[in-house]
Amino acid sequence: MKLLNHQRLREWSKLRSWRNFGWLLADYGCLLLGCGCAVWFYTSRSDLGVHWAWDVPAVMLVVFFVGVLQHRIALMGHEASHGLLLSSRKWNDLLANLLIFYPLFSDIRLYRQRHLGHHLHPNDHEQDPNLFGGKMKWVYGRFPMGKKKFAWCFYLMFFWPPFVLRNLKDLFLTLTAGTRSKADGVDSRRCRIPFLGRLWFILSSLVLVSFAWAGIPSLPLIGFMFLVAVLVWAWIPAAAFCGETKGDGGAMKRGALLKLVFNAFGLLVLSGLSQRFGGQVVAGFVVLWICPLIYVFPYLMLLREVYQHANAGTGDLDNTRIMHVDIFTRWALLGYGNDYHAVHHLYPNIPHDRLAEVHAALAKESAEYASCVAESHGVVLAPQGRRSILDMLAE
Repeated sequence: MKLLNHQRLREWSKLRSWRNFGWLLADYGCLLLGCGCAVWFYTSRSDLGVHWAWDVPAVMLVVFFVGVLQHRIALMGHEASHGLLLSSRKWNDLLANLLIFYPLFSDIRLYRQRHLGHHLHPNDHEQDPNLFGGKMKWVYGRFPMGKKKFAWCFYLMFFWPPFVLRNLKDLFLTLTAGTRSKADGVDSRRCRIPFLGRLWFILSSLVLVSFAWAGIPSLPLIGFMFLVAVLVWAWIPAAAFCGETKGDGGAMKRGALLKLVFNAFGLLVLSGLSQRFGGQVVAGFVVLWICPLIYVFPYLMLLREVYQHANAGTGDLDNTRIMHVDIFTRWALLGYGNDYHAVHHLYPNIPHDRLAEVHAALAKESAEYASCVAESHGVVLAPQGRRSILDMLAE
């Protein structure tokens, strides 16, 4: 579908990478600030005369805040998956892995493989990877859905453990591309090597946690396990590493080493800090990073996807929507252009900070776009004569 001429597309597609890194730096700064406040409160509570029971709401608040920031960082990873972090594909993928995907225990190659399938077949029951793993049945197939039922099924279920575990399973599949369609053309029997890397990380993490709990230095053992892992990596031939295309095993092998070094460095740092300051360092990492990652982050991913694609069609102009929402919802859930998702699906090579401008131009200049694209105002309640997101999900 041609709605914009090539000259304007080239202009809007120009990257302003320094902005992306500025926003990413701001997100990490907020992360450090939130975690620092939690640590300060925990260490200073008794001196302030505050009852220990206040630890619970304080930690819950910080865990939610960190989960929101993890989600925002992942949204910048979404930009990187389209090559919109840096103009150089090599540096785009390298820095995206180091700054975004590896801290979230994922990889840009795996995420891109799944996400681009979503762009090719949005909302297609058979081919959209976002609907794999039974998600069509337990999420999207339940729409249209009224506001009260939606509040029960999606807002209140945030506190229901089975719902949380199902979201965690879907997050794992999304970040690892663990569920594939037959059309992917990838023989899953060839993809055993990534499992070895995950197994090594799990075993090393168990060593770190158990040794920190017992007060035993884990640094030497984790260092030894890292050396063994490097030797195993060097021994495995490049052909054993499966990739998106035939013959890219060498690149996959180099990427596996980079991820191994990144994870080992993180574990060694945690081990050294726990040896210096005690096992509470590891406990703090689990509470302030792992807990948001397995509880809050998957929920926000699901809620965002529902807002964007539930109860929508499969055509170029009706597979998602434009969402004008409050500041907090935009920051926490629909940041980095995800509120202009319809424009992103039409032109995935346009950076997030230009989507609003493109939407305004399309709405003014294209009668087809203006009449077909769904545009919501608010999440639950909308101004008179307009529709909110939940209104659209109930139609």
